[in-house]
Amino acid sequence: MDDDGARQMVWKGRVVKLGLTTGGLPTFIDIGNSFGAPAIVEDNLIYQLVQNKKRVIMMGDDTWMQLFPDHFEKSFPFPSFNVKDLDTVDDGCVQHLLPSLYEDNWEVLIAHFLGVDHVGHIFGVESFQMIEKLEQYNAILEKVVEVLKNQSGPGGLHENTLLLVMGDHGQTLNGDHGGGTAEEVETVLFAMSLKTPPASIPSGSETSCKSDTDGKMICFSSIHQLDFAATVAALLGVPFPFGSIGRVNPLLYALSAASWNQPRSGAEGQKNWPYLEEWMQNYANALCINSWQVKRYVDVYSASSVIGFPYEDLVHVTNLYAKAQDNWLRLLKKMHSSGRKIPSGSGGTSLNDLQEQIDAYSDFLASVAHLARSKWTEFDLIMMGLGLGTLLLSLLFHILAVRRTNELCKASCHFYNNDKSTLRFISALLVVAVRGCSFLSNSYILEEGKVTNFLFGTIAILNLQYSISKKEAIIQAVTLPLLNVILRCVIEVDLSKQELYSGRFSIFPFTMLGLGEGQYVWMFIPEILSVLALIMVAYMLYKITTRTRKSFLKQSVVAVTILSYVLVAVHWTIESEVLAIPVMQESVGRNLLPQIVYTIGFGLLLSLTSAQLLEKKTPNYRESTFIKTLELVSIWSPTIMILLGRQGPLIVLACMVAAYCIIHIVNLESKAKDGIVRITYDPLPVTQWNFLAVCLFFYTGHWCAFDGLRYSAAFVGFDEFNLIRQAILLGIDTFGVSHILPIFALPFLVVFQYPKYPKVIGFLAAAFVSHFCSNSMFFTVVFLIYGLITAITTTFTFICVTIHKRHLMVWGLFAPKFVFDVVGLILTDILICLSSLYYFSQAENGNNQISDRWRVNHCEQSKM
Repeated sequence: MDDDGARQMVWKGRVVKLGLTTGGLPTFIDIGNSFGAPAIVEDNLIYQLVQNKKRVIMMGDDTWMQLFPDHFEKSFPFPSFNVKDLDTVDDGCVQHLLPSLYEDNWEVLIAHFLGVDHVGHIFGVESFQMIEKLEQYNAILEKVVEVLKNQSGPGGLHENTLLLVMGDHGQTLNGDHGGGTAEEVETVLFAMSLKTPPASIPSGSETSCKSDTDGKMICFSSIHQLDFAATVAALLGVPFPFGSIGRVNPLLYALSAASWNQPRSGAEGQKNWPYLEEWMQNYANALCINSWQVKRYVDVYSASSVIGFPYEDLVHVTNLYAKAQDNWLRLLKKMHSSGRKIPSGSGGTSLNDLQEQIDAYSDFLASVAHLARSKWTEFDLIMMGLGLGTLLLSLLFHILAVRRTNELCKASCHFYNNDKSTLRFISALLVVAVRGCSFLSNSYILEEGKVTNFLFGTIAILNLQYSISKKEAIIQAVTLPLLNVILRCVIEVDLSKQELYSGRFSIFPFTMLGLGEGQYVWMFIPEILSVLALIMVAYMLYKITTRTRKSFLKQSVVAVTILSYVLVAVHWTIESEVLAIPVMQESVGRNLLPQIVYTIGFGLLLSLTSAQLLEKKTPNYRESTFIKTLELVSIWSPTIMILLGRQGPLIVLACMVAAYCIIHIVNLESKAKDGIVRITYDPLPVTQWNFLAVCLFFYTGHWCAFDGLRYSAAFVGFDEFNLIRQAILLGIDTFGVSHILPIFALPFLVVFQYPKYPKVIGFLAAAFVSHFCSNSMFFTVVFLIYGLITAITTTFTFICVTIHKRHLMVWGLFAPKFVFDVVGLILTDILICLSSLYYFSQAENGNNQISDRWRVNHCEQSKM
């Protein structure tokens, strides 16, 4: 392509990736640049275009302005982080794109459309909105092609224009991306040049051909992301970015070669050889410069890097480059001695010589790219060892803290039941270790929800057997495995994002039962089930509060929480596509009600915190802790449910039922033969509680990958993007039912074990229980065990990632799993600390009205 008349339009997908403009390998940590991306400071394609006086116009996603703030001749950015906005960016592109095609004030025009990405996140790939958006794109593309063809004649405005239509990532059926599957990392690139391409192109391109429905042969070729920057730089006649290790792609380079301006004498045969030879020589020249740039970068990197490439690999690529250069010098001398641009002799001989030269450069470039992919990721084994050692040491201290607290509880009095504690601790540890060892397999990580569900069900079956032997709490023991089976079916159905945030949300696969969407009545079932579940949650909350002492703060919290439930139901009614109430949407607004729910929750949280600071110490620590736990869980539930969508009430209801069953089984274990209720040190229920929390993470449609984040939840109640606000909402949606609710509700495991009516009746017994509870030791044990289970799981993940650091799926699967577990561990520790401060800060450390002699006498009497 001629440098002077070169034009290019790039039609890109959602996120501007670093590798597309620099030609380098993007690192795992670059995932953070998807939000609030900083300006690219290393050498890149856009920078080279500007430095070489190429005028660049950009329109569309405003992320380009963050990456390249001072690079564009003109720019028309539009806000891109409102995932519910399907049209603003696209309409802005359409407004400026077609008029710009009639102007000659640019060499590169970038139009970044965004609607398909947002439709995928909100409604999914198989949705009516996706069809509408693709039809819109087809219409725009037809207009663009028409304009280019009309201006493509000799001397025309678009004589040398190359059109590229592409995306920087793909989508799963859920509309997600960020993982390592082929649907996510592969996308389509459509290239159109109005020049006539050569009859054949040199080898080195991955091409496959097959027949279409009409019997015509259609060929598909692939291009690596690394090759994009180098190819475009060669086409536009600008230097390659310094850090590029890609190769000039022959297919794209052939589409815009300047030599095809000459008329061709035929479609096949030796008549085309002179033009093909000329193009091949130009392509070999481009590869020569391309290889020199890559070799220079490899040398600089090897000299400056502490680790660099292995010596043997470096020698290998150096020899390949030297061989290619020697062969190129011999070929140039042969051309010069013949006095012709193309060496004399038969066309086949010239083509063979050029083809060998192209293959030599291609081998060198392919070897460097392979070496970078396999060796470039640097692992500091010493720091990794220190990190693992620190984590193991912290586990040791954690276990010692649990044992010490257990000994203090055991020494207090006989109300503590330590029977079979060692055996149950080993059983719990074994189950946790089985789950941790499963992380050694990438297949088990993919199926982590099912694995945890199986282990949770295993503990439930053991409890069922124990309940049957005791002939108590059989209903609760049967309910828990049945609930587990139902939730397992939920995982199989795969509650995906497009189901959660559209009117087509379905809880059961009605289409499999022959009840398709054509039967309108079935569309109401998801709406009805969500509302019924919400009513059940509100009713259970009300019934629980009526069984405790009355207090103004507790009644106010419960009343306001139920009001929030009503607002959530009204919001879903307004948003429902089944009911379709546009008047209410305009008058109330789709964002007002969620914002009211958030405000109520935040206000109640501040009120409870203030009340905690002013609260007087109470001798009835059991009831006080129960009320605090109930209030805190109630406050968080409306916000979590509205972010989860219509599945929220069902998940919260299932969580409440499962927690109720686990608590009753714990109470069954704490009853001794003499009928006295004793507080139990039992890690197995805490393990089951932890596994339930993990299962809830997968029940809600999440998984340990960046495409498992439900970005739509971050915009419930808001249209404009704010990094901190949206990050908080996304975090609550991701970890709400798996961390926030389970950890804040942990005291329920202990508080229901406190004996209301112990065998020894009287003032001394009540006083002893009051003093005994005020030390908060048993609550501390439960929190410590829960944190220990989470820490052990994270340690196993750390070990598995270390072992698989060179695994093919290390960045696509193991590393995201490790990140999620580390974030989950940090969040668990923070929530446990906050819970301890909230629940235990006002605990009574002693009872001045009771002497030590009375306590001793009480213990002695109770042992009789």
